[in-house]
Amino acid sequence: MEKIWQSVVVVIPIIFVLFFGYYAGRRNAFGSGPGPLQTLNKLTLNYALPASLFVGTVTVNRSQLIQEFPVFLALLVAMVGAFAIVFVIARFVFKRTIITASLQAMAISMSAGPFYGPALLAPVYGATSSMAVSIASIVLNVFLVPIGTVMLKYGQRGNALSADGQGDQASTLSIIGHSLYQAFFKTPLVTASVIGFIFVLIGIPVPAVVDSSLSLIGQATAGVAVFICGLTLANNKLVLGLEVWLNFALKNLVVPMIFAGVALLLGMKLGSVGFGEGLLLAALPTAPLVVLFSHDYNEYQSRASATLALTTVGMIVTITAMILFLQP
Repeated sequence: MEKIWQSVVVVIPIIFVLFFGYYAGRRNAFGSGPGPLQTLNKLTLNYALPASLFVGTVTVNRSQLIQEFPVFLALLVAMVGAFAIVFVIARFVFKRTIITASLQAMAISMSAGPFYGPALLAPVYGATSSMAVSIASIVLNVFLVPIGTVMLKYGQRGNALSADGQGDQASTLSIIGHSLYQAFFKTPLVTASVIGFIFVLIGIPVPAVVDSSLSLIGQATAGVAVFICGLTLANNKLVLGLEVWLNFALKNLVVPMIFAGVALLLGMKLGSVGFGEGLLLAALPTAPLVVLFSHDYNEYQSRASATLALTTVGMIVTITAMILFLQP
């Protein structure tokens, strides 16, 4: 019963904020039309999230990163590998647009570990589990977010050129170059993550006052993102179709299985603390920022929101089962 309660304690606040956003959306508390969502999206993506990503990245120092390298590498391979596989299948088998394929790949590969990991891992592994959460933050912030952003920018740039009749004139390399420039120098959340990682590699300490100042606005990220998901569900009928159920199975079950396989290949022991922490972080639901991206690019909104809702509620079963497996 205690294991089930550990999962429920993490889920209840998320469901509450999700319902709160849904209630506000149904009452048109912020007005009607897409304006409120666009404003909240801009607040989160351009201000709160970059601050959160920077702080989440610089909490790890270089020696700790080296010490926890097996966990880092297993999470990196599992999440980036899942992104690549889902993107290729969605793009070339199901003929989705680059933007839609990227968003579905992000919905399956991006874990909410940096957002919900501390609440889940602390009761199981204690205060030292914060290091594993920070490692997951680096994987998400420094690798997955830039990869996803570049792909979204690439799809957006290609669509813009096609609309202008310049699609045949612009080379693939020029589109990639423009997408990389837009992602790394014109997208605050990517720029903040990369600068934070450079600080970690070089060993530049971040003053406590800077950490505290950025944390103040950064802490709004998770709550506002889930609230936006509720607003989206209020404006779109929640349909748990086959694709959403497939997203749930891939996110909550297959991605942690990939992590487990990679971790065992790297020599991590099945019952070790690092293995357990990484497995639970990989199994956490879809990161709320995927919903923010879907609104920003005006694609995949309803399915991204439904995936977040289903993977969040479903973790009561999947995460509880994994905790029982790891600590019978």
